[in-house]
Amino acid sequence: MISILKGQYATDVFTTQAEARVRSLELGLDGVTHAYDYDGQAVYMPAASHEAYMAFMGGETPEMQEASPVDRLEALRAIVAEVIGKSMTKNIEGKILKTDDEQRMVYGWASVITENGEPVVDRQDDMIEADTLVKAVNEFMEHVRVGKAMHVGEQVGTVVHSLPITKEIGDSLGIQSDREGWVVAYKVFDDDVWAMVKSGELAAFSIGGKAIKEEI
Repeated sequence: MISILKGQYATDVFTTQAEARVRSLELGLDGVTHAYDYDGQAVYMPAASHEAYMAFMGGETPEMQEASPVDRLEALRAIVAEVIGKSMTKNIEGKILKTDDEQRMVYGWASVITENGEPVVDRQDDMIEADTLVKAVNEFMEHVRVGKAMHVGEQVGTVVHSLPITKEIGDSLGIQSDREGWVVAYKVFDDDVWAMVKSGELAAFSIGGKAIKEEI
């Protein structure tokens, strides 16, 4: 039962409403979301309710229909625990640390790859090596620089300033930091996105891209 629900829910359980809203828009659900409490932690999903989500996704399988409400709840709680566990114990988000209202600029870490010399594991259970990050940042700044809301839709802003900070780069510039990663200054064009930044609904950066993974 858990494996069935996990396949259904795994990509649609979020710890922020903004992520769930973007996913809802992707699914054609007009940005509607619902929330529930898991041991004091709010979790969000697309659609107005669990039932609406399941109906939109094609209904429940025969195994789901035969399972008791307790089985369904316990399965969902197991998935939620996994999502929350990754976001609270492993992930260090690239948080927005400063905003400039006049210029609509936001400053912060777009990505953190080490903390006090220890590798940081992201929500996908991935780690990024310093050399790989620097190459990706240089490629992005040379050819892209486009910012979107949760990686989808039209451009809503652009990266104006960018600096990958590794131990090697920091040492050469006389910069001391207990983190390695990517610092950015991002200009927001879109009114709705800026309102979400100001309200705290969007409080962190998120980077995307393609990579060749290796087991370590």
